[in-house]
Amino acid sequence: MSDDSKLRIRDILDPRRVQLHVTGTTKREILTGLVAPIAATHPNIDLGALVGTLLEREQTSSTAIADGIAIPHGRHSVGDNVVCAFGRNSDGLDFDSIDGSPTRIFFVLISPESRPTLHLRWLAHLAVLLRNAEFRETLLSADSPEAVIAAIEHAEQAQAQGTHGK
Repeated sequence: MSDDSKLRIRDILDPRRVQLHVTGTTKREILTGLVAPIAATHPNIDLGALVGTLLEREQTSSTAIADGIAIPHGRHSVGDNVVCAFGRNSDGLDFDSIDGSPTRIFFVLISPESRPTLHLRWLAHLAVLLRNAEFRETLLSADSPEAVIAAIEHAEQAQAQGTHGK
């Protein structure tokens, strides 16, 4: 088993940070909506500063990678653990995707500033899971935060067993 098999999104994604209808017309509005639940569950996090961290990363290159997926991410003062949020918009939002398509699925990944390697491992883990079109469709049709997390757990189990995406 690879070291990445120990990464479980459930460990970093609180159901209170799962949003089934993200809105916004600008990156700032979309990101503010996505990270507001992170700030709500981590009172020591400054919402404006966190949005600034993510916008700064977006200026380097868009985190909307294609297939309706964006993984806004950055390193910020969040304690010792990685924090994740999930959002979706079934119609899709303009997030400057590299393939020009609307973005429908968002995973926000915030890592401690002191752990850049862990940050990269989580990004790779999400990217592998999101390559699977069936998984993406399941995320889009999930009717509750718990259903989103169950879909993620199922995809991670399939990946660990070598059946994800086959």
